[in-house]
Amino acid sequence: MATVAELVRPGGEALSGINFIDWEKTYKDNNREFLRGDMWKLSFTQAPKIVYYPGDEILNGRLNAVNVGIDTSSNGITKRMRGGWDIYQQTSQNTNGTLSLQFVDREDQAITYWLDDWRQKIADRDTRYSFRKDDLVANVKLVLTNSSRITVRSLEFFNCVITDAQIDENGATESETDRADVVLSMKFEHYSRTFDNLT
Repeated sequence: MATVAELVRPGGEALSGINFIDWEKTYKDNNREFLRGDMWKLSFTQAPKIVYYPGDEILNGRLNAVNVGIDTSSNGITKRMRGGWDIYQQTSQNTNGTLSLQFVDREDQAITYWLDDWRQKIADRDTRYSFRKDDLVANVKLVLTNSSRITVRSLEFFNCVITDAQIDENGATESETDRADVVLSMKFEHYSRTFDNLT
């Protein structure tokens, strides 16, 4: 890793000692590209055991947005000392969070039925019967790739469970309206992150 002193070239007499960042060493950066935000793939490594699941092929074909809600803050101990000084010792971080998936469903209603069945297994509308947690949680994997489709980062979310999935059942006057957009909101208990292509 280059130091700041190495990245700054010496200034000439006309610059009066002001240094500038060298484009060749800093900005060009061996022509490396930025990670694109649209290069990703999501899969359920473990779908809920007793819930209808349409499969990863249908899921990825209809999934058009993923929003990850990870708490990136760290927590710890705070002690108030004499004289009004606060002493901090950071000791932990949160590993739970939320995951939001946006789908475009079709006439077969595969996504809509999957999400409604998941809710039904959590608490049946008529009987309030609920299945065991082990049968209702899922593990989800999100893979981020570079422009060459090489995996650069993987995130795995454990014990995901549905919290909301609004289904459009409204009537409309316009013939250009549809019922395609479905957003699934989940919460997870823990996540892991792997950097697969550090260079």
